[in-house]
Amino acid sequence: PMKTIMVVDDEQSLRKTVRIVLESEGYAVEEAESADECWKKVQAMSPLPELILLDIRMPGMPSIELVKKVKENSKLRKIRIVYMTTIIGTKEFTKKIEGVIDAIEKPFTNDALLKTVQEAISYEVI
Repeated sequence: PMKTIMVVDDEQSLRKTVRIVLESEGYAVEEAESADECWKKVQAMSPLPELILLDIRMPGMPSIELVKKVKENSKLRKIRIVYMTTIIGTKEFTKKIEGVIDAIEKPFTNDALLKTVQEAISYEVI
């Protein structure tokens, strides 16, 4: 079965680019333009996404709030979360955030995106 990835970013052009790259590698892609929309969608999704690619800065619910909600929900807690960010140095910083396994700095190359996604999906969430 296809692995599904949820892409959460308020920039439509970025969501579109990520979708094209991931779909070309055989992933199914769902989009949300905010953490709020992601939260609504993810609770109704079946199968659940393997991974949420989450922009750090968006209008509405803070991304950290979404991370908490997902990780505190027994049905959703195994979904992996990776931050997308323009903030340099976030990769180190993420290691200190409960529930976020990695970060990718924007702008990223297609190769960097795929490598990050593949590593994240192979990561075993306990």
